[in-house]
Amino acid sequence: MKLRRIAALVLAASMVLGGCQSASVPEEAESADTQQIEEKESEAESGTNVAAADPAASPKGRYEEPVEVSISKVMVTNPHLIEGQSPEDNIVLDLIKEDLNIDVKIAWEAESSEYNNKLSLNIASGDLPDIVYITNYLTFREMAENDMLADLTEIYETYAGDYMRQTYDTFDGRNLEPLTIDGKLYALSTANIGYGHNILWLRGDWLDKLGLEVPSTMEELKYVLKEFVEKDPGGNGPGNTIGLAIHATKPVAGYGNKFGVEPIFHSVGAYPTQWMADASGNVYYGSIAPEMKDGLAILREMYEEGLIDRQFVTRVGSGETDAIVDSGLAGAWFAPWWGQSGDSYINNPDIELAVANAPLDGEGKFNHLLPAPTADLVAVSKDCANPEALLKIINEEYDIYRGIDAEGLATVQPIFDQGVSREALFPTGGFNLDYYDVVPKLGKLCKSLVETGVMGGDETTTEYDRWKAEGAKRFADGIDPSDPNAPNTFRDYYGRYVGSNILDTPENNPVDAAYYYTTESSDRLKPTLDKLEEQMYLQIITGEKPLEYFDEFVEQWKKLGGDVLTQEVQVMVDGQ
Repeated sequence: MKLRRIAALVLAASMVLGGCQSASVPEEAESADTQQIEEKESEAESGTNVAAADPAASPKGRYEEPVEVSISKVMVTNPHLIEGQSPEDNIVLDLIKEDLNIDVKIAWEAESSEYNNKLSLNIASGDLPDIVYITNYLTFREMAENDMLADLTEIYETYAGDYMRQTYDTFDGRNLEPLTIDGKLYALSTANIGYGHNILWLRGDWLDKLGLEVPSTMEELKYVLKEFVEKDPGGNGPGNTIGLAIHATKPVAGYGNKFGVEPIFHSVGAYPTQWMADASGNVYYGSIAPEMKDGLAILREMYEEGLIDRQFVTRVGSGETDAIVDSGLAGAWFAPWWGQSGDSYINNPDIELAVANAPLDGEGKFNHLLPAPTADLVAVSKDCANPEALLKIINEEYDIYRGIDAEGLATVQPIFDQGVSREALFPTGGFNLDYYDVVPKLGKLCKSLVETGVMGGDETTTEYDRWKAEGAKRFADGIDPSDPNAPNTFRDYYGRYVGSNILDTPENNPVDAAYYYTTESSDRLKPTLDKLEEQMYLQIITGEKPLEYFDEFVEQWKKLGGDVLTQEVQVMVDGQ
């Protein structure tokens, strides 16, 4: 690759030099050319023709002189590195250096649990790397407000590549707005893609065996669960079939909480664990809203009737809730579109799944939360001599990873194929660019292929998308259960084809929280408040405490620091 590029540069240079040496230019044309050059130089000086004045002033323009930048990283837990590849010295860094003339140095790495502490020490000492990976939104705000970060506003306009712009455009500014302070952009957010909320998964083969319809309302769901438990369509034996499997320690934890019961609360207009705002803009914590009692009453009744796993509070070991689903004991569970396991298929090749936006609220809507606008961030120190290098690096990474740079992908694919972590090789680590609506978009691609045999897609469709669609099609066509790839095609079929195609249907009602992040007092107060809340759910659902205990919980929550947090969130919301 390198030699081919050098040869191309030599050829281009010889053509230019040859033209200068042999061309006979009329005097009038020479005068006109001189005038045009002077005009272009004037434009470049005024900033209106930066790209023409500097070839490097483009999304992947190569610097004429070498540029060195340092970056901090979150350490990858299982990088699966092979000989010759490390976070500090690898094939991706080599391509960045060859293509962009940027020499990326890893300033330091830290495990995720220690990363913020390490960054705090850097901030306190004023010793920041050129590019900073940030995992806490409040840390970003403090750095920006203390003039520690470079303004990326104009840099984004000049250096954002096509893929970066296309993906960010699908967020409608939602993911860049929280990173813009006083009209200036100070960071880029990894793509916190949408449509990862919980939906209802059921044993479709059990529904068919009992002649039941897929439930929509809360009452229909309770009826189906009752039939599952009492009639044992899975043949598990008397008393062994579980209706609804739920999480042992965190039955309520917010967006995308597999085995959580959030959809039941959402169906009665309650949004636990989220900072919400009323019609007047007053912030409140969703877990203490009056509607919560309605959701708790439903869950308490379901537990009393045996519709919820009676032993759920004891399944605290890692994977224990998954195990009851995978073994065929449970008939229903809440999870995102990806909430199936290949082990379910391995244990029972005849399994069929059904999926629903349920339970609906009183107006026939399926309420669900939107994800936080941002996830992890990358920013640039204000002391960095080349802040635009961040965008160039990201453009290079994702042109390679998404196959836009086919030659680059072909170069790194053999490394990825050996299981080496992309996050370990990419200097920006876990930073990710993707379309906000990539999940339903891929769902439609799979639907077309499965139902018509036509792949479809558009200019944004990647090889990865086609691979997933082909997996769904293979399962739909009847793959041999003994095929080692059968469990993966099972997940492609139910996740990518079945689950993903109900996420943007008319009954869906996405709800935005008022604030998604921490505040100044969160580290000090939230551990106690969160523990109190987690215990409340378990105590009321299982009947250890009466439903009226919820009112006592609310008072305790406020006194133990909840009011302080509410005031701090109100200030943040008012300042947005």
